Amino acid sequence: MKRRKELSEEELDLIRNKVTEDEVLEKFFKDCCLRNLRPATIEYYMNEFHATEKMLKKDIVDIKQEDIEAFIVRSKTQISITTINTRLRPLRALSTITKKRTN
Repeated sequence: MKRRKELSEEELDLIRNKVTEDEVLEKFFKDCCLRNLRPATIEYYMNEFHATEKMLKKDIVDIKQEDIEAFIVRSKTQISITTINTRLRPLRALSTITKKRTN
C-alpha cells in the first residue's frame, strides 16, 4: 500500500482544533460538579494535576502514555506503589471523562 503524502481533512481538523488545558480542565471539573463529587475530591484532583505537571514538566493535555510509563518506572525507586497510584488516579479520571465526552 502506497503512503499518502498529505493529511486528510479530518486529520487537519484535529491539528487545527487542539484543545487547551484550560478547556479540558473546565469540562472535567464541570463533569465533577454534575456527578456531585465532594469538594475535597475536586481539590485533590486539582492538586494532583498541578503536581503531575511539575513532575513531568508538561501540560496535562500534552501528556502521553510514554510519559506516564517513564514516570512510573522512575518513581518506583523513590515512592511507594500506593503513592504512584494515588498520583495516577486523577489522570485516569480525566482520561475517562475526556474519552466519554468525545464519543
